[in-house]
Amino acid sequence: MDTCKSKRRRPEFPASLTDLHRLGKNIHGHDGSSRIVMVRKTDQRTFTSIQNGQEPKLETITRETIETFRGQRTECKFTTEKKDCQNQLPNEFVYKLEQIKNTNGVKKRSPIMEFQQQCLAAHNEYRQRHGVAPLKLNKEICAVSQNWANTLIKRHSLEHSRNDKYGENIYCVTSSSPNFAPKGSDAVKSWYDEVKVHAFGVEPKYLSSGHFTQVVWRESTEIGVAFAKTNGRYIVVANYFPAGNVVGCFTKNVPPLGGFKTETTNGLTPKLSNLTLKSTQSNFEIDFLNAHNEYRQRHGVPPLKLDRKLSKYSTEWAQILSNKNNLEHRKNCSYGENIFCMYSTDPNFTLTGRAPVDQWYQEIKDHPFGREPHNLKSGHFTQLVWRTSELLGVGVAKSRQGRIYVVANYNPAGNFLGHFGENVPPLLSPRDDVVKSPERRVRLSPESTFDQFSLDMLKVHNEYRRKHGVPELKLNKEVCSLATEWAEHCSKSASIAHRPNNSYGENIFYMYSSDFSHVPLAKDVVKTWYDEVKDHVFGTESTKFSTLHFTQVVWRSTAELGVGMAKNSKGQTYVVANYSPRGNILSQFTANVPKAKF
Repeated sequence: MDTCKSKRRRPEFPASLTDLHRLGKNIHGHDGSSRIVMVRKTDQRTFTSIQNGQEPKLETITRETIETFRGQRTECKFTTEKKDCQNQLPNEFVYKLEQIKNTNGVKKRSPIMEFQQQCLAAHNEYRQRHGVAPLKLNKEICAVSQNWANTLIKRHSLEHSRNDKYGENIYCVTSSSPNFAPKGSDAVKSWYDEVKVHAFGVEPKYLSSGHFTQVVWRESTEIGVAFAKTNGRYIVVANYFPAGNVVGCFTKNVPPLGGFKTETTNGLTPKLSNLTLKSTQSNFEIDFLNAHNEYRQRHGVPPLKLDRKLSKYSTEWAQILSNKNNLEHRKNCSYGENIFCMYSTDPNFTLTGRAPVDQWYQEIKDHPFGREPHNLKSGHFTQLVWRTSELLGVGVAKSRQGRIYVVANYNPAGNFLGHFGENVPPLLSPRDDVVKSPERRVRLSPESTFDQFSLDMLKVHNEYRRKHGVPELKLNKEVCSLATEWAEHCSKSASIAHRPNNSYGENIFYMYSSDFSHVPLAKDVVKTWYDEVKDHVFGTESTKFSTLHFTQVVWRSTAELGVGMAKNSKGQTYVVANYSPRGNILSQFTANVPKAKF
């Protein structure tokens, strides 16, 4: 009898969820009579977002759906959703977000990338001047810079990070103009401008030139730079690797313009030539005198003469200062006096005659020409160019600690209150006619009574006025004094407010920069006002407050202009322009604000 053995077939897994009810309870875990099937689905999606002035966020949304079936029919279904927001992102991720922001799928260089390239190019241009190798842009360091820039803009503060791996420079600028955007080169220029206070060939005692030295630091090879902005305020952060400004390494890492002069002996490593540092005493006096007279010539005042007796008097006080190792003015001195001190660890270093004079002259940026100063922040500069001073004496002494003291005395003395206006003239205009007589008399043009900024403001105003076919303006000294007075009031109160009951028309401009020596250009100031033209409706008397700066600039019946500018210790700059006769008079707009002719 034949027998047939049959193999037990393994049940197949259902092709779809709806086939689950066909399976027996040996496959399904529930009671066979209920045949209820539960299905769980999880869907997770991650989103990134970044806004100007805010740190980027990583948001993860997790949706979980649970559905039960009885046969082919859904018995129950419900969905839960969970959001998870992560604020602290990896630096590399932050950098990538900044790179792709606002590109809208178009492959083009973003504003941050454009800014970075400008900043890199400016760095390498300055480094080339000092004979050091160019930097390279590093994306990872850029991410570090971006993270700190975002942090600073959020905190509304300026402070260095605690990252000791990189060197760091920070720049801040604020403008009331909604269209203002700094260039990458602006930040680098403000840092590099500290070159004027740097003493080459010595280890600095203070880091007053620390931004400059980091820009040209020889051993730095990579840079990361980024910016953040909000409400017209820009903060730029640059990080450098390896870090610069290492104590004890300045002399070999910060070369002067043209780079280090080297000499090679028997194939040994080139050494810094002492020729760039040394100067004889006689050369010092000649350089010192020539530097004085070059600056005095710029202001149209007679040259000084070196007086040996006065130099002996100066040398006595310089020796006293070196013995005391202290910087102070001589009491009851009958001469004018300027004092300079610097420190060097190089025993062979000898100071050049120009160095002290160059530093004193830099105070020109703090002097208010045409009026009496409220303080002596520019006292070294004013004594240097004081018109009635005739004789100069200079003395030099070096202390045991390596400090070099320079004392200059002037006869007759300068810096007398009530006499600054007549004795401290502004820089001569190139158009001024300088008569080179033995007495070095100067014939001044009428415009020489105004500072260069006021002349530039007048020029830009008239360029725009010619565009609209209205008569040119002229500077008025009295109106300039009034504008300067109000600019100083704004700077002291740190606020923008129009003068009450003002009989003149008035435009005000404000900006902030962490570079306290930064001065806005006249063309940028007037352009900010003129750019309101885009919102003005010509041929109507309807008034828009958003265009009143523009209409005053081109107001036909205005004939005279006064300009004033003032800065405060917070880095804020205020520019005030007053107009006579005033503009922006109701029912006179169509007659005084014509359309541009070209």
